[in-house]
Amino acid sequence: MPNLFSKDDDLRKSAPMLGFEILKLLQESEDLQVSIFDIAKTMAKSGGINARSIYYAMLFLYSLDIIDFQEPYLVAKC
Repeated sequence: MPNLFSKDDDLRKSAPMLGFEILKLLQESEDLQVSIFDIAKTMAKSGGINARSIYYAMLFLYSLDIIDFQEPYLVAKC
C-alpha cells in the first residue's frame, strides 16, 4: 500500500500544501464554493500538479471537516 506522505516527495505537492491552495481559491470565490474542474485547471497551470495530488488534498480538507462536496463543487464549511 503506498504512503500518503513520503519524505522523498516534493513538499510543494503534498496534500496540506495543495489543500492550502484550494482554500485560497475558495476564499477568493464570492459564495465560498469552487468547481472541481476549476481547481484542476488552476493547479495544472501552476506547475504540473497531477489529479492524484489534488484528490489527496481534497480528502485531507474533507477529513479535517473544512470542506464539503456538492457535486461538482467544493464548498467551504466556514
